[in-house]
Amino acid sequence: MKIFILLISFLFFYCGTSSSPKIKNPSQEVYGSVPPTELQDGLYAILVGKSFYPNRLTNSDKQEGESEIAYLFYLIKLEKRYILIDAGTSSISTPEITVHNWISPDKILRSAGIKSGMIGEIILTHFHSDHSGGIGLFPNAKVYITPEDWDSFKKKNRSTNVKLLAKERSGKIQFINSSLEVFQNFRILLTRGHTQGSVAVEWLKSPGKRFLITGDECYWVEFCKQGQGLSSEGTFSLPNNKEFLDYVSVLSSSGTKILTMHDPAILSLGEEVFPRIYKLD
Repeated sequence: MKIFILLISFLFFYCGTSSSPKIKNPSQEVYGSVPPTELQDGLYAILVGKSFYPNRLTNSDKQEGESEIAYLFYLIKLEKRYILIDAGTSSISTPEITVHNWISPDKILRSAGIKSGMIGEIILTHFHSDHSGGIGLFPNAKVYITPEDWDSFKKKNRSTNVKLLAKERSGKIQFINSSLEVFQNFRILLTRGHTQGSVAVEWLKSPGKRFLITGDECYWVEFCKQGQGLSSEGTFSLPNNKEFLDYVSVLSSSGTKILTMHDPAILSLGEEVFPRIYKLD
């Protein structure tokens, strides 16, 4: 039933529209660099670092061993509007992960002339630290997140609860209770497969050019397109994950570009215009 609703929503959304690189030495990449030009409007993938991760927790066709994953987040620039999809991790190591060749998200953006205070909105695909840990680096940003994942985020970050509650009281947390159009042809979709409150983003940038950006509902784009989801070990709800991946498969077959947060192959789709910043469109 949910995939039917998503397909109907997809058709309405469409019809209502007007016509793995090597990582360099971090010390050579960001610090002290002065960009010769500003970023153009568009969609960018930002590389925070890489590591190896168990295949059994991804949508890999392998269950044994590990594969190299990237830690990505995305930037959308529309004139003076800056939107992040996820915020990366603010530290090289958390209880769950250690990121190799890590650089702080704010420093990567600063190399392109984007100061922390310029980020106006952050859409969190889910609360896990490699996706949400960087929100404190961007003090002016409104954060879009589901109530369930915000509660989980606060429980995992008790040491910073005072700051989190202050951000909530200031009105900078916008809770997502249903699919939400942030601006025309750009919407947040509830997925609720990987975590209780996980979301994805769908953007019809122009006629014939559509993107779907998912968090950890799937990892490897090749298998996402085939509708291959996660194992039970990597999900809150297997049925929700499967229904969303069925929708991804339908979108992919109609030309939508699928983007994830961990597939290093994403970087080969774009040009590195600043250190670790890849223009995808």
